Amino acid sequence: MFSKIASITLPIFTLVLVGFLYSRRVKPDLGGANKLVVDIALPILIFISLSAKSFDPISAMSFTGASIVLILLTGLIAWPFAKFSGASVQAFLPCAMFTNVGPIGIPLIALAYGPEGMAPAVVLLVISNILHFTLGAGVMSGKVDWRMVYANPLVWSTVLGVASSQLQITLPKWVQTSCTMIGSVLVPMMLMSLGARLASSQVADAWVGVRSGVLILIIRLAAVLLALWFIPLEGLERGALILFACLPSAVFNFMLADKFQVEPNKVASTVIVGHLLSLAFLPLGIWLAFI
Repeated sequence: MFSKIASITLPIFTLVLVGFLYSRRVKPDLGGANKLVVDIALPILIFISLSAKSFDPISAMSFTGASIVLILLTGLIAWPFAKFSGASVQAFLPCAMFTNVGPIGIPLIALAYGPEGMAPAVVLLVISNILHFTLGAGVMSGKVDWRMVYANPLVWSTVLGVASSQLQITLPKWVQTSCTMIGSVLVPMMLMSLGARLASSQVADAWVGVRSGVLILIIRLAAVLLALWFIPLEGLERGALILFACLPSAVFNFMLADKFQVEPNKVASTVIVGHLLSLAFLPLGIWLAFI
């Protein structure tokens, strides 16, 4: 199991290392590329990912509620601990609340539970996306702006992706191919940009990443135990929620931090340290999920 977890996470470190080494030598300006990724590639990838998956919110009502409770509880518990992380509340809370459910969570849950694990994994992806790019973006921007909901392409791409899946809409082949090509740019660009940001970080930022990474894992573990006490789940759903809580912080946190200029170096360190810690912490999460 450890080797399979490593096979999921090590490619992430490889792309981050490529961005880090390139940036140390060339020092590129990635501001325009990051904006292109967030404004175009990310919404398209979210849409094509969700439109291709089955999502039934009614049959998954308890699990959907538990997922929302877990994310909100994590934020509430994390709030007073932000001062111990070395990062601001705006930088720390989204990193604690939102995990890398797409690139790591879905493969991990499917690996642990087989095809039956896809349904709760998709629920987690949908709920996390909606809250991340509304509540999470609001926390990072430091203000509640409803335009961030109804004018946010990330929210609309999530809604349209779920609607397309429910209505079983099939896009023309050339549209699917175009969207897939654009969306495929996202993950490698995000990871190399993350590495480039780390190249400009200071040693103090690395220590913030270590403190934040450890705190986040402890906070999420406490939050998932509380969430399961409020909304008891059994079997696969209980295990999937525990695995979700044990995932590293989402790379999207760095993209939002860079967009809103909320301590992006510290967020980048938190994200990458979280992925390093996941190599040790995810086996514990898998054990907890199956006991």
